[in-house]
This record gives sequence, structure tokens and C-alpha cells, in this order.
Amino acid sequence: MAADPKQSEALRQLQAAFESAQQKMSQLRKQVETHSALAEAKARSDLLQAEKERVMRELGEAVFKQVQKGRLELPTSFAPLLKAIDQVQLKVEAQAREITDLLQEGEEAAQRLKQKNIGATHSGVATRTKKL
Repeated sequence: MAADPKQSEALRQLQAAFESAQQKMSQLRKQVETHSALAEAKARSDLLQAEKERVMRELGEAVFKQVQKGRLELPTSFAPLLKAIDQVQLKVEAQAREITDLLQEGEEAAQRLKQKNIGATHSGVATRTKKL
């Protein structure tokens, strides 16, 4: 039995389409693997950068403490940075005082309200009952 030429052509087209799809899928897989490797490398790089920044901050704090204790003297070119640190510290202290004041005001208001509520409940006058 001879194969139908139309069926043979359809099979050939299907086979070509399947092979083309396989090639595209292979290319996509390679692209995904490449992007995945790049994303992992970027994540590792970000972690290393964060670690470097943490260590640099710790170094700066340690040096600053030594300067404050008088154990280390920095060149005069560092004066603007030291002044900036002092200014920020003053702002931090002012902010802390403001927060403390606000908390104290809130506590005082709560105490006044509590005293007011205690006085109102012990007035000696019967409360009005609500009608349902």
C-alpha cells in the first residue's frame, strides 16, 4: 500500500513544526538558565555589597569612638565630617526629647481622663436607664 501523498506532506509539516518547537524550547531554556545565573550572581553581589557597607560602618564607628576618647587624632580634612556627625547627633537628641515630651503629654492626658471617668462614675447620682 502506497502512502497517501497528502498524509506524507502533513506528517512532514508536523515533524518540521515539532523540531522547530524543540529548537525554540532549547533556546528559551538556555536563556532562562543564563538569566537565572545572572540573577544569582546579582544577589550574591548585593549581599557582598551590604556586608561591605556594614563593615565600613563598623569601622567608622570604631574610629569615631577612638577620636571621642582622644586615642586617635584625625587629619584636619576630616573636620567637616566630624562636625556633620555632631550636628546629626544634636538632631537625634532633640528628636528623642520631643518623643519623650509627646509620650509624657499623652500619659498626662490619659491620667486626667482616667480621673475624670472615676469622678463621673462615683457622683452619687443614679444613672438614667435607656429605653429599649
